[in-house]
Amino acid sequence: MNVPTPEQFDQYQREGYFIQRGVLTRDAAMEIRGVIRNHILSPDNEATGDQYDPMDPMGDAPEARAARFRKLGNFCVQSPIIWHHAHCGEPLLRIARHFVGDDILLKFNSCFLKPAKTGSATPWHQDNGLWRDGDSESFNFWMAIDPATRANGCLQFIPGSHREPIETHVLYEDSIHGELLRPRVKEMIERHGLHHIELEPGDTVFWHSNLYHYSPPNTSPDSRIAIAGVYSSPEVATRGERFKQYHRCMTGGGVCTAFPPAVHTAPGEAVPAGPYPKAEAVYA
Repeated sequence: MNVPTPEQFDQYQREGYFIQRGVLTRDAAMEIRGVIRNHILSPDNEATGDQYDPMDPMGDAPEARAARFRKLGNFCVQSPIIWHHAHCGEPLLRIARHFVGDDILLKFNSCFLKPAKTGSATPWHQDNGLWRDGDSESFNFWMAIDPATRANGCLQFIPGSHREPIETHVLYEDSIHGELLRPRVKEMIERHGLHHIELEPGDTVFWHSNLYHYSPPNTSPDSRIAIAGVYSSPEVATRGERFKQYHRCMTGGGVCTAFPPAVHTAPGEAVPAGPYPKAEAVYA
C-alpha cells in the first residue's frame, strides 16, 4: 500500500518533502518513457507547439528535435498510459488523498526533459511564487522516469524552506522564468543546507508548494525524463483567481477512470498574473 508512514508525515512537516520508492514499477516507468520518447522523436511533434517549451533549434534529425524540448506542458492528460498509470493511478492518489482529501483535482501536469549534455537548469523557485494565485495548499509530485542523479541534474531542495512566506519572484537578464532572489537563496542554503533528490525510475518525491527547489544543467551523457503534477481540491480551486481549468482525479474517494479526463471548471474569471518584476528593482 502506498500510504505515507508517520515518519514521512513528520519529514513533510519538518523538511517540506518526502520520497516514496517504487510508486510505479520499473516496467510501467519504461512504458511511460516510451510514450514520451516516441512523441518527441516524431517529425510532427511541433504541430501543437503551444503545449511545449522548445529550446534553441539544434537541427532536424530526430535526436536533434528531441533535444529541443525542455518540457511538454499539459501532455500527461492527453496520454491514457500516463494518465492511468500516474496522475490518475491508484498508487499516487492513495498518497495524495492523505493530504488533499477525497475529492482530488489535477491543477498542473508536465513532462520534464533534460537531454544529455544540453539539458538546461531550472532556477530556484517556489511553485506558489510562479503561480501567484494565493494557493498554498496544493500537493506536488515529481516522478523519475529515467534515473535522476546528481550527474544528470536531479532536483535540489532547501529543507524547511516551505515554512517561509511566498516570496516575490523576479527576472534576471539570464532568467528563463521567474525565480527567487539569488542572494536570498544563498542565505537560505547557508542556513538550512541542501538536499539532492536522487531517484530511480518509478520513485516519486512529494513536496509542499512553498518549498525552495532547483535543478542544475545536465552535463552528463545520460538523459533525464520525469513527469510531474500538482493536486488540489474543489474547495481550493473555488478560491483561486488565476487557474480555472482542472482535471478530476478522485470524487468521493473513488478514482475517476474516464478518459479523456473530466474537466472541472472553477467559478469566476481567470485573472492574469502579470509580468515578473526585474531583479534589480526588487533587490535595490
